[in-house]
Amino acid sequence: MKAVAATAPGKVEVVEIPMPEIQDYECLVKVRACGLCNGTDLKIIADEVSAFPVEFPVILGHEGVAEVVQVGKKVKNLRVGEVYLNVFGRIMPGTPYKSMWANMVEYGVLPDFQVMEELGLARPPWGELHPLPPEIDPLDGGVILTLKECFSAIRNFGFQPGQAALVYGDGPVGLALVNFLRLAGAEWVGCVGHQPQRLAWIANRSEPDLLLNSHNASIAERLGERHLDLVIDAVGSTEVIRQASHLLKPGGKVGVFGVIKKKDATLSLLDLANHTSIHMLNWPYREHAVHDEIIELILQGKIRPKDYYSHVLPIDEAARAVEMVKSRQAFKVVLAM
Repeated sequence: MKAVAATAPGKVEVVEIPMPEIQDYECLVKVRACGLCNGTDLKIIADEVSAFPVEFPVILGHEGVAEVVQVGKKVKNLRVGEVYLNVFGRIMPGTPYKSMWANMVEYGVLPDFQVMEELGLARPPWGELHPLPPEIDPLDGGVILTLKECFSAIRNFGFQPGQAALVYGDGPVGLALVNFLRLAGAEWVGCVGHQPQRLAWIANRSEPDLLLNSHNASIAERLGERHLDLVIDAVGSTEVIRQASHLLKPGGKVGVFGVIKKKDATLSLLDLANHTSIHMLNWPYREHAVHDEIIELILQGKIRPKDYYSHVLPIDEAARAVEMVKSRQAFKVVLAM
């Protein structure tokens, strides 16, 4: 079957790997779509991740959407035709690739976790099912993990209604954070970026009180006397963290949500404003706990998944998708399998 691999730093190819074999308590799923993550996937490809080593070649993808096509003999709680998010990409023994979640494949695996427990088998750390209702386009499912991560981040950062917040980042994460801050009752929301076409995309799909191109204007000057309760770094930059701390009210917080690069992972505490906090969250925490809430917001029309991706490309054009995101030709790409 086809799979998308980073075969070396900076190099993406579509490769052939063996079909996954399933256990009696598992289902075979056909991947319908997978989002290309502008943060994690691109930094894995570039070998820039600071939190863990990347051992090339690796199979990519953690934003998969898949349909059950075959159930194991002991499966009780999943049925052919059902669609789920965040599948398990199984790399068969002897295959010369590592897994970086490996959702960018034609076929994956989903266990029946309840049956696993009945059999006395340990549930893996990611042991939850995340169903996608038939009313939601499977292509839209390719951005739902991003939405869950952003929605949960607002809560993890301790944001409260009536507070003021600023987001650094003009990609899909920046847009999602602005919209979720507004839904969370923000008194004031701003967004900072430097890509004109992306800022225009955000302007058409959200209502920030301030939308600023940092290449053309000073953030501090535009804020004037306003100071903030929360500034979120959705870029992954120590310079943003340093700058953000000086925009806060006393007791305010910088929420670090962007993936930090291993060559930009050192910050002097002397550069930070007094009486401010840094909350590290460049890897999500309990994002799946908000799954049902995100689905309900989508079904109610309060969140529109198509606002968060600009292109759908076939799996064979994965390398092109990566270049389009890197060059900012695409806001976000969903790969159709």
